[in-house]
Amino acid sequence: MFTFCRPFPGVTHITDAMGVSFTLVEGEDSALVFDAGYGTEDVAAFLRTLTDKPLELILSHGHHDHVLGARWFESCLMDPADLDEFRLRTDVPQRQNVRRQAESKGLAVPADFLTAPVPLPEPMKYTGSLGDFACCGFDLGGLEVLAIRVPGHTAGSLVLFIPSLRLLLTGDDWNPCTWMWFPCSLPVRQWRSHMLSLLGSLEGEGYEVQNVLCSHQPAPRPGAELKDFLAYMTEDRLQAAEKTDMDSPIDTRRVVCPEKDWILLFDAAKK
Repeated sequence: MFTFCRPFPGVTHITDAMGVSFTLVEGEDSALVFDAGYGTEDVAAFLRTLTDKPLELILSHGHHDHVLGARWFESCLMDPADLDEFRLRTDVPQRQNVRRQAESKGLAVPADFLTAPVPLPEPMKYTGSLGDFACCGFDLGGLEVLAIRVPGHTAGSLVLFIPSLRLLLTGDDWNPCTWMWFPCSLPVRQWRSHMLSLLGSLEGEGYEVQNVLCSHQPAPRPGAELKDFLAYMTEDRLQAAEKTDMDSPIDTRRVVCPEKDWILLFDAAKK
């Protein structure tokens, strides 16, 4: 079962039964959807209850909780740097893990969940730049959307920015609990530098981020929170980060801000 909110004109933020969120953005002529969830439910059919406009799927990165729902679409776009991750995360062992997770929540999955083909993403074709970041603009009819390549959570992570709404969609490049400990993640300091540079580049174009939609939050967060999160993750705090057990050989550390419920997990071996 899907739930959703409409926090801004033309923007519907949707959460699937497994608890991950993705976003429908509509202009007067066409629409796009940013990510597709776990795929345990027919995402495309649900979107057709919300819009009848031509629809394009953009994947923020290659992880299973964002790309398996692409099985319900004929095509999708993604940065090619995440293709290996996409192949790994759509393979049968990962699908089996997702099926077990769903069953543990009392959720049914389609009979063909382990075998349904997922379209190989077409490469995002960048046509411009924002500061140091490649980007591509989408004109949905009265609504411009920028897809911006911001490596961090993965090497090919994308974010979306809607200038008229001062709205940033971060994928997994930022959540109040941000995970930077995966093998495919960039070193934490490089991720932080990229995020700060992104905000600076937007401000240089006259855009201050006022709101943020995250992949693991069902409602918007204020843009100031993203700034404050990045400011909190100082070099001193990174150096002092406590070791945490993620049932992995990775040297995972975490910085916690209890007052804000912020967590940053990262691989301390990556410099």
